[in-house]
Amino acid sequence: MKMLFWMLMGVALLGATLAQAMLPAWALFGQARFPVLLGLVLYYALNHKLWMVMIVAFIAGILQDGLSLVPLGYSAFLFCVVASVAGRYRRLVLSEALVTAAFFGGIASLIVTLLHFLILNGNGSIVCSRGLALFRVLGSGALGAFTVPAVFLIMTHLHRALELVGEEDSDVRA
Repeated sequence: MKMLFWMLMGVALLGATLAQAMLPAWALFGQARFPVLLGLVLYYALNHKLWMVMIVAFIAGILQDGLSLVPLGYSAFLFCVVASVAGRYRRLVLSEALVTAAFFGGIASLIVTLLHFLILNGNGSIVCSRGLALFRVLGSGALGAFTVPAVFLIMTHLHRALELVGEEDSDVRA
């Protein structure tokens, strides 16, 4: 494994964290935020080996929880689940297609936001109306369908520019 791959992964995680922190929440969508870290997790889930994906998903989840009021570890768990499910379907889809990124981004963002709401509402950590929760869940799905293709384009460009698109980085053979 090339050291450049791991350096790019670290820089991408840092950049995604900064982008997610700096991009504004949308009031129209129940204060939903752009799921940049989730987009990064999905990129790796659809293009790389499972063990690499789990590293990215865990770190991205911890960073996501650090940016929000969610207890540490909730997003890491959900990101790992979403990454493993998305990784199962990667041989059935064209991971380079923007439609694939939009579909996986919308569905994954919707599911992660819904599960966050159910877990946090179930243990009494948050209290909000079902209407606001519905707006936020649907808004997260819409923002995921918009954000994740942009993350895929950026990451694909970076991997190609750094010549990291070889067999050692992707799981083409197995």
